[in-house]
Amino acid sequence: MTRVRQIVRFMKELEAGFDRTTLPLPATTVFLKADSEITGTTVPFEIEVDEDDSDDTHPSLPWMWRGTSESTATRSYPARTKAHSRGSLVHPIAHRAISFASTFELACAMMLSANRRIALVEDQPAAVLHTRPDGTHEHTFDYRATLQNGYRVAIAVRPSWLIEKDNLSDTIHRIRSGFLAGFADEAVILTERQLTRARGWNAQTILLAIRNSAAADNDRLRDFAFRFQGTVAIRTLIDIFDSPAAGWNAVWCLVYQGTLIPARPDMKLIDAPFVSFNHHTLH
Repeated sequence: MTRVRQIVRFMKELEAGFDRTTLPLPATTVFLKADSEITGTTVPFEIEVDEDDSDDTHPSLPWMWRGTSESTATRSYPARTKAHSRGSLVHPIAHRAISFASTFELACAMMLSANRRIALVEDQPAAVLHTRPDGTHEHTFDYRATLQNGYRVAIAVRPSWLIEKDNLSDTIHRIRSGFLAGFADEAVILTERQLTRARGWNAQTILLAIRNSAAADNDRLRDFAFRFQGTVAIRTLIDIFDSPAAGWNAVWCLVYQGTLIPARPDMKLIDAPFVSFNHHTLH
């Protein structure tokens, strides 16, 4: 956050009657306590044992730690240049690496991973064959997202000023016309209009929060927020916590679960810190 935005936020808080400069400085350092591992996951240890064998002869290993799985990409991202960025992130639920080759792809990967309705995110899936007047061509989508109900969406990420240059609209139109069968149910193009910095920042913060999710804090905040009807300031919700960081982490976890709904999802939550409780999640 730039200094100008920090000043604007400080002035808004003063208008609302809150002065953060009066808060006492913490005497000790407090760390978030996650319920599970930060990386990887713990799974049951499977071993075949004959009924005649004695249990005393086998080691007691009921659980084993499994590290992060490799990316599903069918090709590696291009070499870094002055105009591109590349790397990978880890899906905190699926414990799988997801690669990206641009800042827009990074925003898209984070937004897909932070959506609880998406069960699987595949980066750089297998190429789709399609025909054009000059012959048969291949097109590799940047991502393929599989929803919880099995519906699959192929996603092409491109800045709007490069769509015509790459003739991407025509390519996607041709693929939609009869080449998606067996690969996806829908194909879309996402640009900077959808992959905004604010939405990407919110998604990134959600991913950090669910990596450090504490069920006790989440339940405590859920029980307290249930009392409110309509929009409520986040500051009012996290006042029940001794540690503001734990309160904020619980807020982000409940946003991921759909229990809390941001008043302005198009803005960073810290710039519009108001949410409402989704009472439909209790049914």
